[in-house]
Amino acid sequence: MTQAVQEIPAHVARRAVEWMLELQSGPVTPALRQAWSDWRAAHPAHEAAWQRIESVRSRLGGLSGVAGAAAVAHATLSARSRARRRSVQALAVLLFGGAAAYTVEQRTPWRQWAADYRTRPGEQRRIVLADGSALVLNTDTAIDVRLGATERRIVLLRGEIHVVTAKDPGRRFVVEMPQGLARALGTQFTVHTAGERAVVRVFEGAVEITPAVAGSPARVLRAGQGAGLSAQSVDMPQPAGDAERSWVQGTLIAKGMRLADLLAQLSRYSAHPIVCSDAVADLRVSGAYPVAQIPLILESLSATLQLQIETQTRFWGQQVVQVRLARRDAG
Repeated sequence: MTQAVQEIPAHVARRAVEWMLELQSGPVTPALRQAWSDWRAAHPAHEAAWQRIESVRSRLGGLSGVAGAAAVAHATLSARSRARRRSVQALAVLLFGGAAAYTVEQRTPWRQWAADYRTRPGEQRRIVLADGSALVLNTDTAIDVRLGATERRIVLLRGEIHVVTAKDPGRRFVVEMPQGLARALGTQFTVHTAGERAVVRVFEGAVEITPAVAGSPARVLRAGQGAGLSAQSVDMPQPAGDAERSWVQGTLIAKGMRLADLLAQLSRYSAHPIVCSDAVADLRVSGAYPVAQIPLILESLSATLQLQIETQTRFWGQQVVQVRLARRDAG
């Protein structure tokens, strides 16, 4: 039981809080109680999240310690989505965040978790901003949007976005990331941040990149160019083609790619790691792979490359921990 509680995903914690509020906000109908029971039974993490809430309620005397926060959240249950979302997030942190037994994903600090827009692993989302600019959020991405009188700013907290800017001469358009700023000069481009590095690729127009450290030289990328950057510097430009943004259409394009590298990309769209044995890591693969069809991709790779799929699970086979491709056993 302890292991299950330690690995409650953030979205499960939020849903558990929503259930708590729904059950407390008014009469509990048989249909509502059945739906709640079905949700708890659907996955071990759901039950673990609910047990965490019950544990806190027990220790605080029926949630007396969070009554004020619950009242605020109750008031927003019928409000617009963003107000409700922030109240639910605040309650989830209050109920879960103080416990050593709960993590909101090691790579997701509070600011990312409470972002204006975010996607889970495997999810993509399209957004049109009030100024007409269009964004696509790739898998496992979090952003804040700040549209002001003189500037339109997207804060990329994690992940990858594709941007098509709308014309607005009076307000510059910038993407802020931990490594620096990318200022659009009328353009289509992608920004991907992971760890201490980021990559910007330009497909139309131009983008000026300025590292975060003051005094570091900026660099302008033109259409067809991409560059990696850190907080201190921008790399020399490299060619960037449509294959690098094929994910916008839900596809990964591989041309002679190492199998290990392709699986690392696919892992970004999966709830669990996808790896391979060292013996097959350098096999080369080519093709267009739809990221929404990972099981089919793995079946195709295993058939084409004569590999076997090894699935590691826990919770009596109900949760997949890792999928691994390896050479087939002889015979």
